[in-house]
Amino acid sequence: MRNRQRHACVQEPTTPTRLNWPEAVVIIIVIAACAVLVYAGMPVIAAMEILAGGGLVGAHVARRAPLAPGM
Repeated sequence: MRNRQRHACVQEPTTPTRLNWPEAVVIIIVIAACAVLVYAGMPVIAAMEILAGGGLVGAHVARRAPLAPGM
């Protein structure tokens, strides 16, 4: 029988991982901040735009950050 070869371009599906505590806390804080802004009188669309812009900046900074020592 012939052995099956795996090509480098084919990746096995990974199982989804659960959020860890720091990630969950950040999500809760973002949702709470949005709720406070809306409760204070800011339009919902404006609050969402501010939070989306902050998320885009955070993602950009996270990609540029060097890995911590030991990682």
